[in-house]
Amino acid sequence: MEEVAFKVLSQTQDVIKVDNFVRQVIDFTNNSEITYEDVRESIFKFMFYKFIKVQTTSTEENYISKEQNFYQAKELGSVGSWLKHKRV
Repeated sequence: MEEVAFKVLSQTQDVIKVDNFVRQVIDFTNNSEITYEDVRESIFKFMFYKFIKVQTTSTEENYISKEQNFYQAKELGSVGSWLKHKRV
């Protein structure tokens, strides 16, 4: 799931609404079995890996903004490649 979410995040703007991101991931996979909770788990992992920050605006909408580790993973091609690189 993280790799799918990563691909979608790679194709988005630097800042995106969380709800829009979730819809894009679900639409990208064309899989009705993927739930909001599945994507939410990926968002939490991306926050843990410091790929993204989730920020709340004054209108209480949550936005995802990309961090430096995301761009490093994008250069390496995937979440798995980034994790492997960090372990070395």
